[in-house]
Amino acid sequence: MPLNQEETNYIKTFGENVRRIRLEKKWSMEYLANQANIELSQVYRIEKGKINPKLTTIITLSKALEVRIEDLIV
Repeated sequence: MPLNQEETNYIKTFGENVRRIRLEKKWSMEYLANQANIELSQVYRIEKGKINPKLTTIITLSKALEVRIEDLIV
């Protein structure tokens, strides 16, 4: 089932927040991927809002970035 506009906006906001926090830490995408133990291409697609990450990926990224989940989704 296709995503509605509100859901698409949540995914884009999440990706933008991951990117913002990663850049604040001066981390490369590759470094974040290694810290989170996920594929580099997945980090790229998340930051660009191209995929809807699973809850486990959201938790993994929040731990790797050392932030609360709320910091990523709001």
